[in-house]
Amino acid sequence: MKNQVVFLSDIHIGDNSPTCWYQSAIHDEYLITVLDAIADNAAAVRELVLLGDVVDMWTYPFDVVPPTFAEITAKNPAIFSRQGAFARVLDALDGSVTYIPGNHDMAVTAADVAAVTSPGGHRLRYAPHFYNPAGDARVLATHGHEFTLFNAPDPATVWAPLPVGHFVTRSVATYWKSHLKPGQNVSDLKDQGYPNGIDLLSIIEHALKSLDVSVSDALIDGIAGKLGIPESAPIRITERQTTTLNGVKQVYNSLFSRWITENGGGQDGLLVATKAAMADYNSSFIGWFAQREAFRRNADLVVLGHTHASVSKLRTSMVNYVNTGFMCPSGADMPGRFVSYAVVSLDSPPVVKNMQAVRRGGGIGVNPFEAPSASIVVEPCMDFSCYVQVDNSRNTKDLMCVETRVGNGHFIELPRCIKAGSFSTLWLQDYPNILPPHGSDATLTYCDDGGTAAVFNFDCPTGIYPNSCSGGSGFQAKAGDGPWLPPGQVPSTGHPLFVRFSVTPGDVAGAFTGACKENSFAVSSTGLQPGQSVRLNGRSDLSGCMTANDEAKVFAIHLDKATGVYEYCLGVDAQGPKGMLSGSMYLYFTDQSGDRYLLTVFDHARRKHTLQYNSAAPAIMKIEWSNTAR
Repeated sequence: MKNQVVFLSDIHIGDNSPTCWYQSAIHDEYLITVLDAIADNAAAVRELVLLGDVVDMWTYPFDVVPPTFAEITAKNPAIFSRQGAFARVLDALDGSVTYIPGNHDMAVTAADVAAVTSPGGHRLRYAPHFYNPAGDARVLATHGHEFTLFNAPDPATVWAPLPVGHFVTRSVATYWKSHLKPGQNVSDLKDQGYPNGIDLLSIIEHALKSLDVSVSDALIDGIAGKLGIPESAPIRITERQTTTLNGVKQVYNSLFSRWITENGGGQDGLLVATKAAMADYNSSFIGWFAQREAFRRNADLVVLGHTHASVSKLRTSMVNYVNTGFMCPSGADMPGRFVSYAVVSLDSPPVVKNMQAVRRGGGIGVNPFEAPSASIVVEPCMDFSCYVQVDNSRNTKDLMCVETRVGNGHFIELPRCIKAGSFSTLWLQDYPNILPPHGSDATLTYCDDGGTAAVFNFDCPTGIYPNSCSGGSGFQAKAGDGPWLPPGQVPSTGHPLFVRFSVTPGDVAGAFTGACKENSFAVSSTGLQPGQSVRLNGRSDLSGCMTANDEAKVFAIHLDKATGVYEYCLGVDAQGPKGMLSGSMYLYFTDQSGDRYLLTVFDHARRKHTLQYNSAAPAIMKIEWSNTAR
């Protein structure tokens, strides 16, 4: 069955200069073995995706103009020539080989890629970032540098799209050019490409302490000071363009503040920019960005490279994330580090397998291995988010968000429109380091163009308070890695909270039907949600239906969220029976969990009565009214 997609990234093939991480004398054998294994398994492989940093245009010292794609391919005929390893895979897969640029090869064009051909007349295909391999929208592939502060494409500079990370890498290459021994290359050294054999992490950490517009300045100052490189040393970008590290600082000095602005500004923008910086620092929060992108594009699985660290899955999430690792470990680091890649089977759901190429005796073999998992938070932090999926697939009308009430936390993803026949995922995340901590909770109201409303409530609190949710035409919920509970049930503890709401055509939120007489009841398929008023048999004035003896009646009922000991409050506009010894009117409210609450109305004067309660599923599904207690 031809249902596999193979992902290779971070090969970093250069022109074999001493400062290049990939050295053909060391790495060709591994790469060719992997490509031959893919070709041999062509009956099962739908597509090979080259997921960025396939060639490398960054690992070159200041005094060298980085080579072009054509120059790199010419220096590596065993890989790129018409008789090379890529050509064999092209023919074996009938041309289903796709090249997606990363950061070290962001200058590669579609024309460059198409120049790699096979004897069978196939050419490498080019795809932009955020690609669905084999046309499967469930799987989203991109290199991953887009989510990092120092390596994302930067369109705001004179060297667009080059980011400041380009100059960091070239600074390191300049250092090694003057420190390598004759005949030595960087692959003879430990930690090359992981990250650079230089303690860049401490430099980035120092730069991050400022968290303001000087982040890039601090980074460049730290690199120059650590490596002993003059900031006035000329850097050749092209044959006609030259700059210095001083010039680089001026161009990128507003990088951090631009990230804040582009991500909404204020505290929310600051959090995203900081996560992007941390993603460059130690690959933390790459899982956070992968999850966000999956929600934005309704994908089940995100495949990334860039970090040079293999990942097998994303823990405690509605979606999954895998990282391919890298294919150019230093010769001095092997076998402790190894050539790695990933295979995804397009099953339901997609199945991930991390693969490695390792030397066995006199040859090289490929086999699966267990890679670490990733999280969206960094320990010891915990995730008190609400992950909410709204299924509008059975509806013929779009739902538009008309009201948003956030009690705690902030929305990472909040679609304004949920298209008919589709679903959307909402992500409400708790704020870190907020005291006292509460978690996240919100109430959302969506309406279609006919005015039909759907209200969704969800709460993932910290401390002693229970999880809760209600809304839509029904829901399922779970907490953490626990199981999905039966419809309408909410796990009282555990985090984060996951909810799947459904929206059924024709359902009107807060709509009840029942007999208009004494000692009767009304029910609703959607329930009365917080923020809603009861409509009984299509009317908001209930006084013609909810009646009891001696002129007792209910005029209106409204449900709100409360503060304090109780979370929910029913407001009932009503009057009790008239006259001495006339008794009381008894109102019973049953919520979605099955709990039943009593409100007794005895005063004949019309006024607002309140009934407060706590519930993990607070929507009122049934209302009873009676002359006597039941």
